[in-house]
Amino acid sequence: MLIIQKLYIKDFFKVLLILGAGISAIFSIIGLIDKIDDFMPHNPSFSLLLQYSLLIIPKYLHYLLPMLILLSSLFIFSQASKRREIVAIKAASGKLRSILKPFVMLGILLTLFGFVIGEVIVPAASKKARDTRSKITKKEKGITFKEGTLYMRGRDGSIVRISLYMPEKKISSGIAIFRFDSKGLKDKMEAEVGEWQGNVWKLKKVLIYDIESGKTERINETIYAGIESPDILQKDMWKAEDLTIPELIQYQRRLTEAGFKNIKLTVDVNSRLSYPLINFFMLLLGISLSAGVDSISKKGKTAGGIVAGGLGILISIIYWISYTFFLSLGYAGTIPPFIAPWIMPVLFSAGSLYLYNQIPE
Repeated sequence: MLIIQKLYIKDFFKVLLILGAGISAIFSIIGLIDKIDDFMPHNPSFSLLLQYSLLIIPKYLHYLLPMLILLSSLFIFSQASKRREIVAIKAASGKLRSILKPFVMLGILLTLFGFVIGEVIVPAASKKARDTRSKITKKEKGITFKEGTLYMRGRDGSIVRISLYMPEKKISSGIAIFRFDSKGLKDKMEAEVGEWQGNVWKLKKVLIYDIESGKTERINETIYAGIESPDILQKDMWKAEDLTIPELIQYQRRLTEAGFKNIKLTVDVNSRLSYPLINFFMLLLGISLSAGVDSISKKGKTAGGIVAGGLGILISIIYWISYTFFLSLGYAGTIPPFIAPWIMPVLFSAGSLYLYNQIPE
């Protein structure tokens, strides 16, 4: 590897680390401030607040990484253009794309890094952040959620297991309720389906096992007030960002087997696969706009670096708005949910590759 290549890579990582640490910390503080009204009545210790702030940093870093990569590459190569280093490389008969080849490999590594953050670090940190939030608010962890199954303590002291919960429809299936009295387990109530109607859960096709007498009773419908409302359940449930792709796929498979089609999960799974890929093309875009500024700017003036930087930021903003727009269309079912998360990455990658191939040698 040439000295100038090592220098560019070193400067790139230096800028990326500074921007990543600074901007992620700012967003983390904003996230803490957003929760401060919930935290302060419980007089939390500084260490718990700091722990919570640190645990939500990976989430923001994951979302911001494509933008950080773009800004870092724009800055490094715009500065190189401003110092006329790009012109010097061309004058020395150096092939510019050959000089930039290590950054192509770097883009692949950053894509893998983004995938690891999203699949390993963010879910683990989000779960710990949820536990830390419970410690701060001094609220016992009353609900456990895993692959669509909910475990909780009912309002009447019972233990409730919901095999499959569909928050969008406010429907539960495979409900088992274990009720206790002073002597121990009193009975077990099983219901095939539970629907939230008005402000209560209506259980259907109910079977009650009386432990003491050994008798069973079947009821078509009954009202049960021991299960928390959907608002409480959804507040304590893990979000898609807290789950890994295998967990999301397992949850989706269980919904399909139960006869429910969840479009949102299909979009979420595909977006988790498509999102890290944009890191590679953000790097290509930054290189293309900055290293090729002599063809963008008039008469080769160094102001082209500023033009490239502004153009790159504008394109990235357009990308995020368009990407979110297509995700919304996928959630709504307007376009196929497995296609929606890939539309902008595919279009954006094609444009980035085109611009990269247009870099003058």
